[in-house]
Amino acid sequence: MEKIPPRKKRYLYLANSFLLLLLSGVAYTWSIFVGPLEEWFGWSRAQTSLAFTLNVLCFSVGALLCGFLSVRYHYERIAQLAALLLAAGFFLSTRVTAVWQLYFTYSFLCGTGVGLMYSSIIATIPVWFRDKAGLATGLLVMGYALSTTILGPVCQQLLSTRGWQMTFLLLGMADLIVMGFGGFLVRLPRAVELSGLPEMPEFSNRSANEVTTAEMIHSASFYSFFLYIVTIGSCGLTMINHMSPFLTGDIGMSAVAAAAAVSIGALINGAGRVAVGIIFDRFGSVRTARFLAAMNLTFVLALSFAYRAGNPYFVVCCIGAILFAFGGNAATIPSITRGLYGEMHFARNYSVVNLSALFSGIPASLVGMLQARSGSYGGMFVLVGGCALCALIASLGMNSKKRL
Repeated sequence: MEKIPPRKKRYLYLANSFLLLLLSGVAYTWSIFVGPLEEWFGWSRAQTSLAFTLNVLCFSVGALLCGFLSVRYHYERIAQLAALLLAAGFFLSTRVTAVWQLYFTYSFLCGTGVGLMYSSIIATIPVWFRDKAGLATGLLVMGYALSTTILGPVCQQLLSTRGWQMTFLLLGMADLIVMGFGGFLVRLPRAVELSGLPEMPEFSNRSANEVTTAEMIHSASFYSFFLYIVTIGSCGLTMINHMSPFLTGDIGMSAVAAAAAVSIGALINGAGRVAVGIIFDRFGSVRTARFLAAMNLTFVLALSFAYRAGNPYFVVCCIGAILFAFGGNAATIPSITRGLYGEMHFARNYSVVNLSALFSGIPASLVGMLQARSGSYGGMFVLVGGCALCALIASLGMNSKKRL
C-alpha cells in the first residue's frame, strides 16, 4: 500500500468507502422487515414505524459523536467502532422479545453506527479528491442511496427463505467482517500523500479561514445555509413520502404506472447526486446551491400548474426534476460545508449541519395531515412552494462571512 502512488491509492479508498456506505444503507430497508416482525410478535404498525423513526434520529447522534471523537481518535478507529455498533445491533436484534429492546438494538445501536460510518467517510474521502470533491462525494452518497435498490432484494430473499432472525444475523456478520476490515481504509491522507495529490480548483469558493464550530454557529452564513438545507430537503422528502398516493389518488394513474414512476424517480435521485457533484467541481459551492434552489422552485411551481392541468406526464417530469435537485443537494452538503467553513474543523461542523435532518421531514408529515383532512393534495403546493421559495432566498445569504 505504501508503494502505491497517492493518485492511484485514492481510487481504492473511494471504492472501499462506496462499498461501506452501500452496506450501511441496508439499515434503511426497514420496510421489508415490518411485515415479518408484526406477524411474529403481534406488534402494531405504529410500534414498528417508531423503530425506524428512532433509527433516523440516532443517525444524527452518530454524526455528532463522530465530530467529538475525531478530535482524539483517527477515523479508522471511528469507522471500526461503527462496524462494531452495527454488528452488535443486528446480532442483538435476533434475541429481542419486546419492542423496546428493538428500539435499543436496531434503532439506537444501528442508527448510531450508521451515523458514525457515514460521517467518517464523508470527512475523509473528499480530502483525497480535492480536485473532484463534488464528484467523489456524489458517488459516495449515491452508493448509500442505492443500497435499498441493490441489497433490498437480497434481504427480501433471505427473509423468505431463512426468516428474520437469520437475516439479521447474516447482516451483522457482513457488517463485522466487511466494515471491520474496510474501516482500516477510512482515513485522511498523510502530509506526504497530500503533497502528491492534485490541488483543489481556484474557483472552489473554499473559505479563506478555518472556522471553528463555535464561530460557524455565530455567523450569518450558517443560518442561511441551515435554512437552505432544511427547506430544499423538505421538498424532496415530501415528494418521496407522498409520490405514489399522490399519483394514484389525485392524478389518476394506475398503481403499476405509479410504481414505475417511483422507481424512475429513485434513479433520477441517484443520478442527481453524481451529476450535481460534477457541477459543484466546475462552479463551486455557492453557485451550485443557488442553481439547485432556483431549479427546485421552478419545478415546484411547474408541478402546481401540471397538477391543475391534470397532465400525468408533466407531473412525473416535474417530480423527477425536484428529486434530481434533492439528490444533488444531498451530495453537495458536505462540500459546501467545507467550502464555507474550511477543512480543519469539518467533522464537528458537519455534525452540526447534519442536525438539519431533524427538521426536513416535518413538512412531509404536515402534508399527510392536510391530505387526510381535505382528501386531496391540493394544499401540498402552498407548503412545498413556501419551502422552495425559502430555499432560494436562503441560498442568496450563504456567501456572507459576517458575524451576527
